Amino acid sequence: MEGSQGDEVGSVASSPQEEAAQHCGISTRNPAASGACLICAAPTWIRPVGVFYYLRVLSSLVIYYNPSSVFTSRIMSESLGRLTRLGFSSLAECLLCAPKEFLDFLEPIHLLPIPDQQQKHYLVLTLTAQELLDKQGLAVHDWNKAHRLNMRAVDGRGEGITITVFGTVRDWTHLVPGDSLHIYAEVVTWKGRRQINSPELIPEDQRGRICPIYAGKPGQVKATSVSEAVAKALPQIDLAACLLLEQLGMRESDFRDFTGLGDPVDLLRHLHQPPSMALAERALVLAKRLSIKAILNRAERNQARYPVAGSLIAINRQTVAELIDRVPFPLTGDQHQAITEIISDLRSPFPMRRLLSGDVGTGKSLTFMVPAVAAFTAGAKVAIIAPNQLLVPQIANEMRGYFPEVPVTEVVSGSRVGDGIIVGTTAVLAQAAKHGLVFDLVVIDEQQKMSVGQKQALLSDHTNFLEATATAIPRTLALVQFGGMALSILRECPVKKEIVSRTVPKQERARLFDFLNTVIGRGGQVAIVYPLAEDKGDGERASVEAAFERFRTRMTGRVGMLHGKMSGEEKNAVIDRMKAGELDVLISSTVIEVGITLPSLRAVVIVHPERFDTSQMHQLRGRLARKGGKGYFFMYTPEDIEDTARERLQLMVECQDGFTLAERDADLRGFGNVDGDSGEQTGATRILFWGIDLSRHDIEAGNKALIKEAQPAPELAA
Repeated sequence: MEGSQGDEVGSVASSPQEEAAQHCGISTRNPAASGACLICAAPTWIRPVGVFYYLRVLSSLVIYYNPSSVFTSRIMSESLGRLTRLGFSSLAECLLCAPKEFLDFLEPIHLLPIPDQQQKHYLVLTLTAQELLDKQGLAVHDWNKAHRLNMRAVDGRGEGITITVFGTVRDWTHLVPGDSLHIYAEVVTWKGRRQINSPELIPEDQRGRICPIYAGKPGQVKATSVSEAVAKALPQIDLAACLLLEQLGMRESDFRDFTGLGDPVDLLRHLHQPPSMALAERALVLAKRLSIKAILNRAERNQARYPVAGSLIAINRQTVAELIDRVPFPLTGDQHQAITEIISDLRSPFPMRRLLSGDVGTGKSLTFMVPAVAAFTAGAKVAIIAPNQLLVPQIANEMRGYFPEVPVTEVVSGSRVGDGIIVGTTAVLAQAAKHGLVFDLVVIDEQQKMSVGQKQALLSDHTNFLEATATAIPRTLALVQFGGMALSILRECPVKKEIVSRTVPKQERARLFDFLNTVIGRGGQVAIVYPLAEDKGDGERASVEAAFERFRTRMTGRVGMLHGKMSGEEKNAVIDRMKAGELDVLISSTVIEVGITLPSLRAVVIVHPERFDTSQMHQLRGRLARKGGKGYFFMYTPEDIEDTARERLQLMVECQDGFTLAERDADLRGFGNVDGDSGEQTGATRILFWGIDLSRHDIEAGNKALIKEAQPAPELAA
């Protein structure tokens, strides 16, 4: 419908963004227009034919004018609360989620089905009797005191069945004998008699339709919150269709060819208000294919770069070779390859956008130091941003040790920018803004610790940008998370090390600590990592502070404490004592997970490992035997854990290679949840449709050829 409007006025969209705007009946083609469209800040030359569509969208919104934001973030709505953790920035965007399943409440069954089929049905039975029981199984008349509800009901043929509801029974208080029971349940047999246990009562507003069931995010967003947001967003479905096209990077005409649908609204309707199970299930298939398509489209856009004046850094390759020769140990083949790739990017007129992903202990820091020094030698302004204050002196001193003639300035909170290569925390942002510094090369170490806004603040149009991480990111995962950014991988370790990984249950605690005493007796150091930093006086033993008090009564003067809430000076003092061998045991939070080198560390114990994700644990394991040799990694579980957590711990035991670990972990969780367990997503980083689970095979199989060969579903075009 909207596509035909564009044809009538002879308008042809030249970009997906423009077609998304045309979907609302708005043209973006008149740069001389005064004012700006309230929806997308395009000039307000609205085509006469499209104005009615524009008013239709506008009437369902409270719109806030903000001409400095991108299209998606301009369309603001009421506060979304925790829904932002799913990547949503507006109420309309909440429609870009996919149900995990559909329940068919269109046509009920009035006759009892064959029992024990392991299948639930929509049943309508007639209630004949009720009995309320308390926790002791005694009959009661007060619904508030009832713990169980026994009912008798009959089907359309008069055949009876017992129905039992356990726990909360308040939802059933309005029913009396003679009423119709609308339930979703499975019929089973017990002692030769048919019965129904724990049925779901179907509300009146769900009867006669297909009901989508949505997934939340465990521990963060309830499924009911997603369902309520979708219901509130449905009046904004036209706007959601525009957002879908924008995030797909797809013209509406291409969407029609790809899906067989006349309008993205049709897909969203079939997901959230499906008229039949066939259309609902087919819509899920299309949502999955579109999610893969969005990943590939994003990769294409990221790889389509243009030359920018001032981006090229004229690095002499002979200088690079000489810098490598000065390093007192041989580089691995992976390090040589990555340095070559980075230098090639810097010597081109296209601003570099590259991700350096190295497994722990593979020499990531040296790999970015060599190109940084080479660029500085060629006259470039270079900044290296460390994830925390502890790593700033470590990186700076390592660089001074390898290349003493190169000036290095350390910038942390309260510092000033000096000459040479700048190595600092995010304090560099304020100093760069204050002094008007524009960098030619920015290296961000452990890029996941910085926000998108912080990264962008350091970049100009010509700035070359290298993101580095010791989190192993396989190419498939990088395609999802980083949208096809050029990737250099480090897998080879410069030193030989052997790490033994074990899970330790509570009953083996004494043996564990006997072994740790043996490690200390042989001159090694031990780190015990807890999930919480502070003791809040609530009896929680899993905090660094509480554990430190317990340990230091046994090992006076030889136990240190380290967590992120300590001051920078306090943290540096503890690390210095560990490096000097003045401490045997470090009680720590995850503050040591990134980059810190403790040469004598031989054993790491993770307490409550079920509270950590696999990436964190692998990073902590990477602190062991940094100079080579043998290390021991223990995951101590003082309490019983769930099966899913046990599977993750078993992955840690089986996988030493970070890339294999990341792939297998993503296979367990699905690529629809690749952001980790705690970080927030954005529309630019989440899977196109929240709730869609993509496997590694889905991503790898979703190449351009397969997508072009895919046929639209004719029944959806009806």
